[in-house]
Amino acid sequence: MQAYFHKSLRNKNINYRHGRYFVTMQVAHNMSLLGAIVGERSVLNELGKGVEAALVDLPQKYPELKLGEYVIMPNHVHMILTIQLQATNKENHLGFLVGRFKGTTAYIYGKLKQAGTVPAIGEHLWQRDYWDDLISSEEEFRNFEKYIRLNPRNWTRDRWGAVTTYMLGDERLLDLPKCAFVASQGFSAATLNPRRIKLSERGTSVPHSPEMAVISTFTSAQEREVLRIVLARGRNIIHVCPQGIPRREALSATQIQALEEKRLLFISPQETGSRLNKKVATRCNEYVLRHAEEIWAGDITANGTLASLIDGLTQAP
Repeated sequence: MQAYFHKSLRNKNINYRHGRYFVTMQVAHNMSLLGAIVGERSVLNELGKGVEAALVDLPQKYPELKLGEYVIMPNHVHMILTIQLQATNKENHLGFLVGRFKGTTAYIYGKLKQAGTVPAIGEHLWQRDYWDDLISSEEEFRNFEKYIRLNPRNWTRDRWGAVTTYMLGDERLLDLPKCAFVASQGFSAATLNPRRIKLSERGTSVPHSPEMAVISTFTSAQEREVLRIVLARGRNIIHVCPQGIPRREALSATQIQALEEKRLLFISPQETGSRLNKKVATRCNEYVLRHAEEIWAGDITANGTLASLIDGLTQAP
């Protein structure tokens, strides 16, 4: 049986006992497990808040460490760590400190996974290794600080166009008041029990008039069930498509009829046939939630990306 060996990312020419470093850690399988980006903010879920608390607490346990600028992103963490030289520092003290941080946060993840309050992604929270850059000048230091501060804003910037870049249907539907429906993957349509989780900004319920458009990505089983219902009832629909607008031959007879009756609009930031991307899907869900006067939900995964988006949009920044 062939053996596989892990090649360390550490630079043999660097003395890791002390120094100032830009460090990045990635969640295992590149999963967005720590929260969601809402606008230009990183909104942390329960696990993300635990990760942040462990990071902030690290210098309290190890006084030789100074924590600089940092950001907890949905699927990774950036930080600047300064290690002062002490006689008790280990040969690879950076690795020692990172290991302690990983151990603490892995314990938090394990407890939440056991309680069923965080999506399970396997045994490990983090990828095996981490990335580091020795900061050797003040210019590098300022550049890394700026990079960290701008990380949430640059989450999707310049990679995809506006959600309305591609359209099929009557664009005038965008001018109607909107009622959003969202639900997480993994729940059966048979258990669908929609509940209202947000009223209009005026604090009063928006009437369910025939003119109101139902807006959703319609990607989960419960969202697709809602799509079937609203199509049958002749409602106005705005279908936000993370993977691009479907080809006409892939549409159902009721969808084609709705297009012809000018009560269905497809919009997407990507062209038809694009690959499903987690960041694009999150951005589309944020668009759905931001543009709705009223939000309804089916089953939502606790501490999942959708739950973090809703928290971020319904709470003051």
